[in-house]
Amino acid sequence: MDRAAGLKVYGALSFAMLVWGLSFLAIKDVVAVVPVSTLLLLRFTLAVVFLGAVAAVRRHTLRLSRRDLFVMAGLSALSPVGYFLFETYGVMLTQPSHASVIIATIPIAVAIIAFARRQERFSWKKAAGVAVAYGGIVLLIGSSAREQGASLLGDLLVLGAVACAATRTILSKEALERVSPLQLTFYQFFFSLFVFAPLAAFDRSPWTSQVTPLLILEIAFLGILCSAIAYLAMHYALARLSSTQVAVSANLVPLVTLAAETALFGATLGPLKALGTLLTLSGVIATQLARSSSGRAAPVAPRGG
Repeated sequence: MDRAAGLKVYGALSFAMLVWGLSFLAIKDVVAVVPVSTLLLLRFTLAVVFLGAVAAVRRHTLRLSRRDLFVMAGLSALSPVGYFLFETYGVMLTQPSHASVIIATIPIAVAIIAFARRQERFSWKKAAGVAVAYGGIVLLIGSSAREQGASLLGDLLVLGAVACAATRTILSKEALERVSPLQLTFYQFFFSLFVFAPLAAFDRSPWTSQVTPLLILEIAFLGILCSAIAYLAMHYALARLSSTQVAVSANLVPLVTLAAETALFGATLGPLKALGTLLTLSGVIATQLARSSSGRAAPVAPRGG
């Protein structure tokens, strides 16, 4: 890869991690006004419209066989449906920085599932990384009782999002051999609308009277930048880098969230939270380095909000 191509690839990847890091703050702000199901419907409708327009401009077909459409629907049930329900409700109940650090363990969850499916071996270094990372999560969850805006339930819901994303990542391997990243990204959001539209119909909160220009911009940010463009950027990088290189970059997400949360909202970084964050990120990095040296790695796609 020449320098110009490398700059484009790493620029795309850095952009995805940056907007995903900021997404947790936008979610926290929007769900204070807009019901979760309505937010997800609006967000993914924007993503579908945008991705459909991209496909039309690029003359990229979105036509798939019936079998692949069923596969896309199944994958959509895990993410975005399961993933974003767990993540959004979790962020609503805990601090954005907690959520982003927990989300950073998705590569480790993928490694565990790959090991259980005999797709990947576990070295002692990898096992130690897993133990350190989830030890950090325990400390982070333990700090919830001492921090305003954090809760045990919120942290556990975000762990549910990790499980959904990791399972979907493993199951996406075969599908990506038959469909393009644009097709996969489009249909994962398209099929989610059949779930979020009925759920949103039951939202009775009079949130429309509280709409502000900032709220509209935040929803557009989540739908177009975080959902559509960031996933396309990540897939662009994933096509040109190893899965481990892309997965390790996910560690930038909680750093962005923590910095923005501290700068914009004056959030405090207590000793237990700081130690938990450090241990979690160290464990994720150690696990990914161990995976890169093993020579056998399942595909890992980092996620964000």
